[in-house]
Amino acid sequence: MSSSGGRRLKQWLIEQIQSAQYSGLQWEDESRTMFRIPWKHAGKQDYNQEVDASIFKAWAVFKGKFKEGDKAEPATWKTRLRCALNKSPDFEEATERSQLDISEPYKVYRIVPEEEQKHGKSSLMAVAAPTGSADFTDMDCSPAEMEELIKEEEGCAIQASPEYWSQGSVNAFSQILINFFYGGKLMHNTLVTHPEGCRISPQQHLGRGALYSSDSMQSVHFPSAELIEYDRQRYVTRKLLGHLERGVLVRANQEGIFIKRLCQSRVFWTGLGEVSSQYNPMPGKLERDAVVKIFDTGRFFQALQLYQEGQIPAPDPTVTLCFGEELSDLNSAKGKLIIVQITSVNCQHLLDTMNMRRSQPYCNNANLEMCDDVATDQMARIYQDLCSYSVPQRPACYRENMPITA
Repeated sequence: MSSSGGRRLKQWLIEQIQSAQYSGLQWEDESRTMFRIPWKHAGKQDYNQEVDASIFKAWAVFKGKFKEGDKAEPATWKTRLRCALNKSPDFEEATERSQLDISEPYKVYRIVPEEEQKHGKSSLMAVAAPTGSADFTDMDCSPAEMEELIKEEEGCAIQASPEYWSQGSVNAFSQILINFFYGGKLMHNTLVTHPEGCRISPQQHLGRGALYSSDSMQSVHFPSAELIEYDRQRYVTRKLLGHLERGVLVRANQEGIFIKRLCQSRVFWTGLGEVSSQYNPMPGKLERDAVVKIFDTGRFFQALQLYQEGQIPAPDPTVTLCFGEELSDLNSAKGKLIIVQITSVNCQHLLDTMNMRRSQPYCNNANLEMCDDVATDQMARIYQDLCSYSVPQRPACYRENMPITA
């Protein structure tokens, strides 16, 4: 594979670090295997284009994409260098060292030794850059990438969401269980209890007090790629995580589970959402900054009633998200790099209680009536906790429970 563009970037960037003329651009370690690059967002009040965009402008000048007298486009400058770094086999972001929630934020990149690049990793770069094919000669973004990343840079404030995102929620519906799978193996799970929901991202990226920061919702982080056993899978997963830095926002309330995609990477989902067909919910794609109901509580209740009557299989209180790769159906989920499953805790509890009612071992003919009364009381208590609103009259739909197992 020809990577002359990457080599040119590497040589140029090392020269700029050693020149010490760019504020914040410096070596991270004494052995000079990693470096810091300033990464202040243009929306910050103390943003100074002459200082904070200087290294990005220098790269645009070097590439012949900008000359003095042209219109200043700091967001475009930053996007071009970001694409070059992300696509080059010579660099990988050390996300655990990056600091993006401080007054002078920076990213840390590691210089990948050439010997390490020779172990079959270069053939995986197409997966590592999920939104477009890599061009190692020029290192420029594809038009789609440019448009999306510039939008991210210029969007200094996230616009307010529709009212169903910010409305008050019933506490009983706020709890969700999040499971992370890498290559089909369960890596981590966490319980979200914050009434305002959570942000799922590789690490914290916004300062305290900012919209969608740790002050306003629970922070949930993707597990480290270093936990992955296999070298090639670990390498590509690490690259993919670099495209998820802004993450997704998830919130559960009495209406269901809502999600808002902020990250660069594509995200596909499948679940009992408002756009599901009656018996065969098709995987959907999350559009950037759009609020989507990926789990509909009303539909779940209706499906549960039909299940109780023996008309359909059990509905699934879990939604599956696939990051960076298209999700054709749940059968293909096990082989994906990053899968996240989100379960409505109280809907799962309701389903478990229903199953208990259907299969109590002591419910023989002699005491069937007593058993049914006990289960009915349990169901009534749960419905009393959960059903504080009128269930909308919609067609019932379901999908069979297919958890990803290790």
